[in-house]
Amino acid sequence: MTDFRILSTELTKSLTSLWTRYAGKRPTNAQTEIRGNVVTCVLADAVGDFNKSMIAPQTRDTVRGADMLTPAAYKRDAVAAVVRVTRQRVASFVSSHDRDTDVATEVFTLEPSLSRGAPRAARRFGGAYGRPPPRA
Repeated sequence: MTDFRILSTELTKSLTSLWTRYAGKRPTNAQTEIRGNVVTCVLADAVGDFNKSMIAPQTRDTVRGADMLTPAAYKRDAVAAVVRVTRQRVASFVSSHDRDTDVATEVFTLEPSLSRGAPRAARRFGGAYGRPPPRA
């Protein structure tokens, strides 16, 4: 049975890869935590690179903005990555980048499922806070 550690690892890999694509540099450290229906990923030492890549002129030929690396595209791709890994819809996404500490914090709130209000991912990957779900 898969648990939250494996899900957290997959989310970290996916979001770090995405961040590297947009920032041009891999964060020195990344960690993802899942608490109920909230997924939080912290990425260290990459905010400056991300900001530089967002203001740098786009050098690739693009067709009407396709494939442009913009903050809006990053948000869309980050949500898509979380949906793909968790197989759960994202209700909200808050991205906070602290220039002083060079740390980005990405917070995703997953939609609850129709049964018992818990996200499907939580039931599938070991319940809230990494504990196994109660037996019915």
